[in-house]
Amino acid sequence: MSYKKILILKNDRTGDLLVSINAINRILNKHSNDKITIFLSKINYKFGFFFKDVNKKIFNFDLNLFEKIKIFFYFLINRIDTVYILTPKNFYFYLPLFFKKTKFYGLTIKSKKNRPNEYLKNKLFKYVTLDRVNLKKRLSSYQVQENLIEKSEISKNLINVKEKINHNFKLPKKYLFFHYKHKLFNELLNWDLKQIEILLDLFSKNYENVVFSSDINAPKINKYFIQKFNHFDFINKNEIKTNDKNIYYLHEIDGYNLFNTVNNSSKVICPEGIISHLGYFCKKDTTALLHFNINNRGNLIDQLISCKEWFPPNNYKFCVLKKNFNQSLNKLNKRIS
Repeated sequence: MSYKKILILKNDRTGDLLVSINAINRILNKHSNDKITIFLSKINYKFGFFFKDVNKKIFNFDLNLFEKIKIFFYFLINRIDTVYILTPKNFYFYLPLFFKKTKFYGLTIKSKKNRPNEYLKNKLFKYVTLDRVNLKKRLSSYQVQENLIEKSEISKNLINVKEKINHNFKLPKKYLFFHYKHKLFNELLNWDLKQIEILLDLFSKNYENVVFSSDINAPKINKYFIQKFNHFDFINKNEIKTNDKNIYYLHEIDGYNLFNTVNNSSKVICPEGIISHLGYFCKKDTTALLHFNINNRGNLIDQLISCKEWFPPNNYKFCVLKKNFNQSLNKLNKRIS
């Protein structure tokens, strides 16, 4: 049986991967009879389980010289029919100059420094553009990327969402899922961990159970949560009870279990980013938490453009938090009561 070789270039951040997930599903449908390979990064590969029957190769987020040479020779050795550049790195846009028989589809960027320039853009078989300059009505990045790929006659959900789970605990049947992101709560809002405890207590009064996670590679913060809350330990795969509260911390949770936790939740409240995109993908009632430091009109325009680009295209709820903790707490309380 003859087949074509298809390549998806997606070695970037996890949030970017989730924003591309619908477009990748279109590619899987369009090339269901072909051999597909996807390039992931050392950052987003933990969600590689989404693509069960796809060959995966792992690269750095920022390609080094050795990796660029390796990718170039990969093209020389493999007769690739179609390439989808969903990570608009400048290096990728030079490849059509050397491999003219390959059809290159590309996500391009219009900004102060366009990616790529007009000459290289015209070498692509097809391209779509994310406009980061003009403040106007626009499609989200989700929709722009979907428009890059022709829709198949039969479109199925070919993203894998079933994996075997092996650990010695079970999540509650009904729960709100919350994610603590240090950059938002501490660096931007100046909230300390005691205030996060108060926030979690607020959630626990409104929901049967609260399950939450935090940033990885943050030992001091994680240690604090371990000492204060019941927790599920994903390293030792067991449950540790410390009190009678209905709040559970997910210690060192891995990619699939994070997805599984969001997918089985009743509601998601989290900073805008990876978790909010997971909530959207899983069709959960999701409220994204935001905070903006706006010093001038230019900051305002940049924030509006960014929001329009990254927000999911529909059913998106958000709450803009203030540095005043009590005011934000009252605001959230009204939203969830």
